[in-house]
Amino acid sequence: MDNARTIIEHNFRGSEGSFIYDLHERNIFNMSAFKAYVDAITQLTQQTQDDQMIERALMDQVFFTYSYILKSVIWHLDMNDHSSIENVSDEQLTEMIERLETVVRKFIQGNAK
Repeated sequence: MDNARTIIEHNFRGSEGSFIYDLHERNIFNMSAFKAYVDAITQLTQQTQDDQMIERALMDQVFFTYSYILKSVIWHLDMNDHSSIENVSDEQLTEMIERLETVVRKFIQGNAK
């Protein structure tokens, strides 16, 4: 669980090498960093699914990163905004956001299946 929490925390902080760092600072959709982020949420879901209460700080970090990713995609699609994501098509972006939504929803529900 520590590695999964570390990945979430690094994304929350925008640490160099994290998915959010690459998205924000480099304007790229780093597929391997995205996969590590999604896998971390999936692992945390599996590890905490029997817990009635999940640590608020962890929930906040997952929610913040999820929200930030969604906002980044919205900014990317706004033609009046200078934000862009260079290396991914809009179709791929939609697919990744749908995958992310599913994983985050399962995390919140405590449903690892």
